[in-house]
Amino acid sequence: MGNILFGIGFIIGGLSGKMVLIGTNSSGALAGVGVLMLLWGLKQSRG
Repeated sequence: MGNILFGIGFIIGGLSGKMVLIGTNSSGALAGVGVLMLLWGLKQSRG
C-alpha cells in the first residue's frame, strides 16, 4: 500500500514541477519513478 501512495505522490510532484529526482534535477524522471512504484505496488497488492 505504501508503494502505491508514494508512487502517486511522486507522479503528482513530478508532473507539477515542484519536486525533482535527487541527483538528476529532473521532474520527469521523478514522475517515471512514481509510475514504476505505483505499478510495483499494484502488483504486490494483487498477490
